[in-house]
Amino acid sequence: MLDCSGREAPPLENIANNSSPPSERRAKRYAMRAFLWRNSSSQRCRHCGRTMTGTVVGVRYSTGKGAGFSGLQTCGSVWICPVCSAKILARRSLETGVLCLAWEHQGGRLALGTLTMRHHQGQSLDSLWKALSAAWAEVTKSKVWHKHLARLGSPGWVKVVEVNVSWANGWHVHIHFALLLGGEVDDDGLKKLSDWLTAKWQRAVARQGFDALPVGQKVKFFGGVDAAVQMGEYMTKQTAYASPGGLGLELFGGANKTARGVYSTVPVWRLLEEIIATGELDQWGRWVEYEKASKSKHQFDVSKGLRELLGVGPEKSDEEIAAEEAGDRDLVRITREGWSDLLRSGMNPAEVLTVMESGGVPAVCRFLTAEGIDHREVSEEEHQEDERVRAAMVVVDAGRKMRNGGRDG
Repeated sequence: MLDCSGREAPPLENIANNSSPPSERRAKRYAMRAFLWRNSSSQRCRHCGRTMTGTVVGVRYSTGKGAGFSGLQTCGSVWICPVCSAKILARRSLETGVLCLAWEHQGGRLALGTLTMRHHQGQSLDSLWKALSAAWAEVTKSKVWHKHLARLGSPGWVKVVEVNVSWANGWHVHIHFALLLGGEVDDDGLKKLSDWLTAKWQRAVARQGFDALPVGQKVKFFGGVDAAVQMGEYMTKQTAYASPGGLGLELFGGANKTARGVYSTVPVWRLLEEIIATGELDQWGRWVEYEKASKSKHQFDVSKGLRELLGVGPEKSDEEIAAEEAGDRDLVRITREGWSDLLRSGMNPAEVLTVMESGGVPAVCRFLTAEGIDHREVSEEEHQEDERVRAAMVVVDAGRKMRNGGRDG
């Protein structure tokens, strides 16, 4: 099958390999998004990283964050966009790690929980997802749940919804949650919660018309060296072409070792890989179902008051995270005509970012010139003018907030 650039798509066994360097993994995510530009049912995704917001596309660089573009629309979908998802999950992983680390520093303990449902081929993702959400709401609104949390000295939890797919058994929607516990909680105390939660979860799922086996539900202590960081990685392990290493990414990587024919569940990105590699229309129907069912769904939630209690600051939305740009200024600017030529050429835009990271501005300019892409290096005078405009905008924004009594809008 051909990808959206007209080039032959790579074999599944190659694109599913996560042992490649970060720049290659980023290039694969960009290539996957390029396929969605032409095929996604989401209009926002079709414009993400493709449609300009102004007259130029900037190429930026920031130590620690690497290279990135400015002046492009972003969709902010943690579910269906491999590029936005990677940015969002990196932030959520960090946030979860910071929350857990702050609690550990106060002498608390961490527990990792999983809640699952039985799933069969033919069940709609939308119905499974709604049942999962309703069952979780029933559990967390229960007075007994809150009594358990009080007994265990828990200030709250962090929850992540994960969606996998099985070639044989359909959609698998489940919940992972990090539970913060008091430092004195022992195995017996946690077991009481786990036993109650398993029975409660089974009843809650049954009320939605589904089943939950007792063996799929668990709550266990999570500790050891770098426990908080590993917890963050595990809770957000759904990144397309995740980097190897870490507890969660080790588990994720195990699902990427072989291609079709394995009947266990795999991340939904494998479904998209399968479509790109084979062009199977029945699998595309699955992906469209996933796009529609995931719309407006929350993946990451923190219990009320936990952020304030641990002093980690307000939460940014997925859209805000995805829209963040590497660096604070453009180093090279590609014109509107140049960006159109780049897209028409079938070039993977990630190639520009890799050149920036390896050779800096001179290398990017040589590369774009060789490819016939109209661009210019941003002069120091332009940088200074950008700074004056940015400072003026800060003053205008401050005045607007004062007129609104400190409120945005």
